[in-house]
Amino acid sequence: MKNIDKYRGCLIGGAAGDALGYAVEFLDDAAIFSKYGENGITEYSLVNGVAEISDDTQMTLFTANALLLGTTRGMTRGIMGSYPSYISLCYKEWLRTQYEQFPLNEEYSYTWLINVPELFARRAPGNTCISAIENGANGTLEEPINRSKGCGGIIACCTNRFIFCRDKRYSVSEIDKIG
Repeated sequence: MKNIDKYRGCLIGGAAGDALGYAVEFLDDAAIFSKYGENGITEYSLVNGVAEISDDTQMTLFTANALLLGTTRGMTRGIMGSYPSYISLCYKEWLRTQYEQFPLNEEYSYTWLINVPELFARRAPGNTCISAIENGANGTLEEPINRSKGCGGIIACCTNRFIFCRDKRYSVSEIDKIG
């Protein structure tokens, strides 16, 4: 199996699990068992025939798109910025999907995902995540932009690990910094 197949499988598997869990994300055990029975949620809870994804899957897709954008620019033009710069650009476009209506009528965008109407759905993103993107999201491990202990940052780190796991040019620490 090629790495791209593994990467695709991880993205699809993560999205499928996210869609299953999104319906119960903010419920406690008692509420889940009350609504879905003693086994809890065992199948998708459809809304208008669709299993909805959370902001985590949305951001995972925008992260993947950012990494592809940077890599493609480097391969086709011979120059590229840092991966975090592409992630920042794409996260700013994701943020627009949380506040604005489809279509955006832009001549140019950094991510093709901005043309997917289903992604224009606010899925309870965390306040820390929103404020970090609004403020430029240019923190580092040495100089963080906030002291949040939330899990939002893991989205980018996981996506980066899948892409760069066999790339010997980057250490684990460098890969995490990209996230």
